[in-house]
Amino acid sequence: MRKDITQQLTAIETFAGYRADHRSGLSRAEKLSLVYLLSVPFLTFLLGFGLGHVDRQVYLPAWLLNTLMMALALRRLLRSRPAKNPLFIGTALLLIVPWIIFPVFAGMGRPPQTIRGWLELESEQHVRFNLLIVGGILAYLGTALLYQLLQLKDGLFGTLGLAIMTLAMPLFLINMAYWGSFLSTSFQHFTTANRPDWYLAFRELFFLISIAEVSLLYLATAMFAIASGKAGHLKRASVRAYVIISICAGLINLIPPSAPDPFSTISYLVSIPAIPFIMFYFMGINLLLQKA
Repeated sequence: MRKDITQQLTAIETFAGYRADHRSGLSRAEKLSLVYLLSVPFLTFLLGFGLGHVDRQVYLPAWLLNTLMMALALRRLLRSRPAKNPLFIGTALLLIVPWIIFPVFAGMGRPPQTIRGWLELESEQHVRFNLLIVGGILAYLGTALLYQLLQLKDGLFGTLGLAIMTLAMPLFLINMAYWGSFLSTSFQHFTTANRPDWYLAFRELFFLISIAEVSLLYLATAMFAIASGKAGHLKRASVRAYVIISICAGLINLIPPSAPDPFSTISYLVSIPAIPFIMFYFMGINLLLQKA
């Protein structure tokens, strides 16, 4: 059992870009902080789909506790590197902070699948997608600083990564506004069980916007991973993992919902708005562990 856990942690660390051979340079408290930070996205995902919707009086205190624990873990890692370049710290924190916000979704569960259910939890849906907008903006600012950090050592792939992010973010903001505001307002004015033609047209439009946005985010991740590898911030195995996963996820995202399972389910999972930002989160953690 212990061997299996060690192997799983090693796999996560490799993907995050953290070098296992540097583990001995961390204190026990720093190792625990690192393990906790690496586990947060996966725990959020498992709880969100495993438990479903939870009363806000339960999940809000749990989220605040997690926020405090993540802040303490980050503080522990930052204290061990007092001489670090401020650009490293600023970039890392902007890439990490979205995933300090997103764990609140674990208590909200997946968005309601019916109009009635959506309207009953309308306020939560506004909060969910507004927080995604905030997280997306912070991540974009983080990639802008990451570009600044990388441009001296790699001018091509970092530039491509930032350009692709610049294309993706307006689509991301429009898509989140559609889910957070447009749908709620539209559902309030439905008078029959049949959905009007204008709604069907808008749904198809935003479906295409979502496909383009998510695939661009994954492609930007691959570009930044290659640039980070060329700059010496990621080892070769990590770059390969980032690129393969990003390209595969971007292609899987193109699979239509009408496809048979498990393809439609996998496509849905990779298109969840918070999921593409997991890889930027790992890049941020990796930067905190750099010696430069």
